[in-house]
Amino acid sequence: MKTGIEIVTGFLSSGKTSMINIILGENIDKDKKIVIIQCEMGQKEINEKEINENIIIEKIPKGNSLEEMYIKQIVDKYSPDKIIIEQNGMETIEELLNQLDTKSMRKYTRIERIINIIDCKQFNMLMGILGNNLINKISYSDLIILNHVDGVSDDELEDINKKIGSINKSGLVIEINEHEKFLDYTKNKETNKIWKGTIYDKLSILFLIVASIYLSINLLISIDFSKFNIDFSNIYILNTIFISILMESFPFLILGVFISSIIQIFVTRDMIVKYFPKNKIISFLVAIVGGLFFPVCDCAIVPVVSRLVKKGVPLYAAVTFMLAAPIVNPIVIVSTYYAFPGQPQIMIFRLIIGIIVAIITGILFLIFPEGEMTVKSHELDNLCNCIYCNNINNGDIKGKISTIFKHAGEEFFDVGKFLIIGALLTSFFQVIIPKDIILKLGGDSVTAILLMMSIGFLFSLCSSSDAFIARSFLNQFSLSSIMGFMILGPMIDIKNLIMLSDIFSKRFIIKLTFIICNVTFSAICFFTILYLG
Repeated sequence: MKTGIEIVTGFLSSGKTSMINIILGENIDKDKKIVIIQCEMGQKEINEKEINENIIIEKIPKGNSLEEMYIKQIVDKYSPDKIIIEQNGMETIEELLNQLDTKSMRKYTRIERIINIIDCKQFNMLMGILGNNLINKISYSDLIILNHVDGVSDDELEDINKKIGSINKSGLVIEINEHEKFLDYTKNKETNKIWKGTIYDKLSILFLIVASIYLSINLLISIDFSKFNIDFSNIYILNTIFISILMESFPFLILGVFISSIIQIFVTRDMIVKYFPKNKIISFLVAIVGGLFFPVCDCAIVPVVSRLVKKGVPLYAAVTFMLAAPIVNPIVIVSTYYAFPGQPQIMIFRLIIGIIVAIITGILFLIFPEGEMTVKSHELDNLCNCIYCNNINNGDIKGKISTIFKHAGEEFFDVGKFLIIGALLTSFFQVIIPKDIILKLGGDSVTAILLMMSIGFLFSLCSSSDAFIARSFLNQFSLSSIMGFMILGPMIDIKNLIMLSDIFSKRFIIKLTFIICNVTFSAICFFTILYLG
């Protein structure tokens, strides 16, 4: 049986030893042998009441690091049921995990949990001094305990939670007041937190959602309802539409998230910021062309734009870049081409109209500039909103490849759930709503355009796969309204608004949304008059 390992990390005086005392106190089976490896000696000692013949304490001499051979010796010597490692706060968590992740170590041990204790009173100071070291500890943690929350203001605590949420999407965060001394930390502390699960949990849930919907539809199909004189032919149609959309769009979604992840890992934001021109005309051109090479990934575009603005890139150029990137991305171009076989003009129309909308929006921000408070001061301009992008820039090639797959998996779930919901809603929309209503809506150009723009905003689909949803509407709606769906959705939707609200001012978001909606609607109307008569 493998020995379970719990890692308790955090900086000096954060409360690591107190946490270990709680773990020992929760050990119901006192016959289990536990080895505590202390790599850092703080002011607090292991509680003597918890120490017995089955609790062994090993202390690493000051200045020495924990090595694989030492851990093997501990396993061979004591054959423990559990090892608790109190990590030195100044050492990186990656070094320790690399020691535990070797092939030989995995034969005898397994990492059960990583606990990170953070002193709220020192958080901002440590973030400024240690940066990536602290970010790495947070990103790998399963449980994050915010200690001394009564030592900071409510605004500071909210800011800390936002920063931690940006770094780690799956870890459970618990807030502890100083006077509680970690008592009852497991009781009712997580009620105000949302469980987000690991990437493997998320992908399993995504699979179960698709499987449940598919099996439910097919169960209805398999039942003989003829004796009830009920027509269930629409169920067959719904099933066909739903599955066909997913089967056609998933390959492009997977390809899109992988290319997105590769570029996210190997093309740093500093590169973009460094080489982004400040000349007005050239910056517009780079903003459009840059979309050909930058990923569609929502966790990349918005933070990069905020970084560009804070580094001095004109807001109008940054906005143009943000709007053009999801439209001119090569994966989006190819997926749109395949979604409408025999109609390459649709792909060309989408590309041209998207670029025009992005440029006009940027020009409007040039003519009517924003103030200096566009980007919120608490925004983490060096962080991606996904859990894996904070510790890969300095890693080896093996670590970067691993991160690509993890990032792709995380992003696939984030956008995949929207695709499934969108495919299901589209299927119901076309099957349940009477044909005469759809024809009436589709026949009124203005109403149809506004309706499809609204659907694009609400569905929040990834632009690498939304063309397949759009194609399913082609028989009911005009081409111009389909364009409204494919142009507006990637530029501004619900999920983008949520991300923007955490980084940009409300005034900027309202102005941006108003301009995008109006420019898109105007461009589609002009397109209708010019090309469709």
